[in-house]
Amino acid sequence: TKEQLLDKNTPQWKASNWVANEDSISPPLDIGSQKYIQRYIMAVLYYAMDGPNWITCSEGGSVCNNGSPWLSEDDECDWFGSDCVNGELSQIFQGGFQGNNIFGTFPEEICYFTEMSTIVLNNNKVQGTIPPCFGRFSKLGILGLTSNSIDLPFPDEAIEGWTNLKLLLLAGNLLEGPFPQSLTKLPALEELQIDSNSLTGTLPAFNRDDTPKLKVLFLELNGLTGSIPSDIFDIETLVQLNITTNFFNGSLPANIGQDFGNSNPLEVLDAGRNDLTGEIPENVYNASNMVNLVLSSNNFTGQIRSDIFTNLFQLRILALDNNGFSGPVPETLSPLSQLTTLALQKNDFDGVISDSICNATVKGNARIQLRSLTIDCEEVTCECCTNCGITARPRPRGS
Repeated sequence: TKEQLLDKNTPQWKASNWVANEDSISPPLDIGSQKYIQRYIMAVLYYAMDGPNWITCSEGGSVCNNGSPWLSEDDECDWFGSDCVNGELSQIFQGGFQGNNIFGTFPEEICYFTEMSTIVLNNNKVQGTIPPCFGRFSKLGILGLTSNSIDLPFPDEAIEGWTNLKLLLLAGNLLEGPFPQSLTKLPALEELQIDSNSLTGTLPAFNRDDTPKLKVLFLELNGLTGSIPSDIFDIETLVQLNITTNFFNGSLPANIGQDFGNSNPLEVLDAGRNDLTGEIPENVYNASNMVNLVLSSNNFTGQIRSDIFTNLFQLRILALDNNGFSGPVPETLSPLSQLTTLALQKNDFDGVISDSICNATVKGNARIQLRSLTIDCEEVTCECCTNCGITARPRPRGS
């Protein structure tokens, strides 16, 4: 605005003064030319994001190993962390800008760059909300804002424009309140990390029509409640789901691990530290690509099927501790087993840990593989356990 350009304390005035009087690019640029405007806007970004106090690549020749310092005489497309397509900025703040002491809010001038495909500012001090004009970034594929101070709301007009967004990193910010439903409508999304925030309420349904390419969803360390929407397990690309340390209740959806005709790609399911109940769904026992299955610290009950270790032969971590499981511990490991951690303590198991399992431990005679085996030794005979749990289970959270 005119007021911003006249106020010597604003990023806009500082940028206009720099491009008009201090920019040493040679030959000098014509006022109003595309390159002149682009350098002005990048200077606005620099001052709005506290550029003089960046750790690397600020004006004046600070350490800058891969690219030129910002506000240097070099082409702005070569400034550190930047790249251009046909002379227009398309990538910004990528690579080494993580943890670069970047502080401030996004100025609306950034939305001039409609070719923008990558913005990565993880581990900085970016504040405020995402500007509505981010919806102009129809080519945006990566937005990385992990460990900043971003807050809600997310403008619908911004998210509706992200038709090509594949990677959205929002973990460790100041997001409070209901989960933004608009984030379940990103057709190209492959990975969403929104863990370690303060989101509350129920989780909207992710489904294969709206997010058909979703592979990774991290929701841990929030305050989400209610049941786990079953629709997410109909997405045929889902590889990792982490919902640990929330307040989800009810049973696990029956379609977890369902056969899509060519097995199921799910490798990681971490649902620990919730208020979930019931038994492990039958489909889970057939999820042959499962690597980590963590159901610790819930209220699950029932017996564990005897073929769990032979069917899920790719398992590396099986954590069922702090529940109400009962009956014997399955006896047979697959010859192809890759199990490294087996946590069964604080349940109601009984019987004996078999030689098949013991022979895979540090105390066994086979190759060292199962490095951590923990159970309630007072209830289950175990000559090879690396740790003994406490027989008495703690009260569930919230009880």
